[in-house]
Amino acid sequence: MKRDIEYIYEDDDILVCHKPAGIATEGAGVRETDLVSHVRNYLARKNRGQKGAKPPYVGTVYRLDKPVEGVVVIAKNKAAASDIAAQIKNHSTEKYYYALCYGSVPEDKNRLENLLVRREDNGSAMVITKEEANSVNGNSITLSSKEKLGIIGGDVKRAVLDYEVVKRDEDNETTLVRIKLLTGRFHQIRVQFAALGFPLLGDERYGSENSKAYSKEKGIKNVNLVCYKFGFNHPKTRKKVYFEISPTVLPMV
Repeated sequence: MKRDIEYIYEDDDILVCHKPAGIATEGAGVRETDLVSHVRNYLARKNRGQKGAKPPYVGTVYRLDKPVEGVVVIAKNKAAASDIAAQIKNHSTEKYYYALCYGSVPEDKNRLENLLVRREDNGSAMVITKEEANSVNGNSITLSSKEKLGIIGGDVKRAVLDYEVVKRDEDNETTLVRIKLLTGRFHQIRVQFAALGFPLLGDERYGSENSKAYSKEKGIKNVNLVCYKFGFNHPKTRKKVYFEISPTVLPMV
């Protein structure tokens, strides 16, 4: 499995990285590295000795969860950061993932649409029904079980993705799916497939007891989810560009 951060493209405005699973995008704990710190040190070393060199600008326009591998685009100036962030907000970027699910996903192709909230007690995302969404009162929600639950910000978010099955294993124990993400919600893919009944392998937070036991048996320690391709309009040239990686946590891809 890949351990080192790799830079796959760089120009005056952007730096495109291949982030390994197990490394945070930013905000790592004590004695841990993260992508942003790595990039900042790389750019500082690169600029060392240049006349009038300033501390490098490192702008994260989106993040990948720590246990998720994938393409991350870093903006090298404020103009590029604002431009790409606006594209993401306007849903004009394209983000593609591979995921390995526990179980045999029955439909070869489908769209998943769910309503999500984040729990106050543990910070996890959670799929809710329309009826539950209508019960939101401030920062709490009444579940169908009549239980009241605190939610972060009192927000209900719509989450949408398209998926297609790439491969099912012979024993119907796992399914490899290709995903086009249409909204970028917190832990969206992980919680939507878990709610569907097919949690991702290696997912300790949203996995079922069976999926976690299977992952442990197979020695899977990171979420089997990879952001393998990201497309957007270059902030300077305005041309559509795509950056793609070969997953290392999913050797069957």
